Amino acid sequence: LNIKFKFGIMWRYSLLSFGERRLKILPYILISLLGGAIVPLQLAIVNAFRESTQASQIQSTFYLYLGGALASLVLSYMMSGGIKPPIIENATWWMWLPGFLGSFYILFMFIAAPKIGAGNTLLWVFLGQMYFALILSQTGLFGLEVKTIDIYKIAGLALVTLGGMLMIYGESKISG
Repeated sequence: LNIKFKFGIMWRYSLLSFGERRLKILPYILISLLGGAIVPLQLAIVNAFRESTQASQIQSTFYLYLGGALASLVLSYMMSGGIKPPIIENATWWMWLPGFLGSFYILFMFIAAPKIGAGNTLLWVFLGQMYFALILSQTGLFGLEVKTIDIYKIAGLALVTLGGMLMIYGESKISG
């Protein structure tokens, strides 16, 4: 009885602290969900742009990034008063790669989406991001804080991967 009582108190305390933590991170979860909602919208709009203008996939990617650069400029002025030049000496060569890599990210989504659908494309892009994020977190590459891979992360990714396989299997049954 004593063990159950102690466990019950610890369990309630754990749930309470989980609830408090959840409330503190809720705005960031909502912002992340909004960011995630933008990606399929972006994919659909650029695909429509590509089809209506007869631009190639890589040309469409260029115009997407051009629009993104303009939006970043406007947001920079609105949020922090403008753009200041970076201290180039402090940046190593690989710190300039995100825009380059982002072009491939968008291009690969444009190639895959017409073949496997926007939902499947985004699911597999998400899984690619999550698997690689685990590797980056485990190794601490690029100055990230090292976070060990645990059974919860592995099980979660395995379930999402299984869900992705079920989605593809279900679509292949329906279409053929």
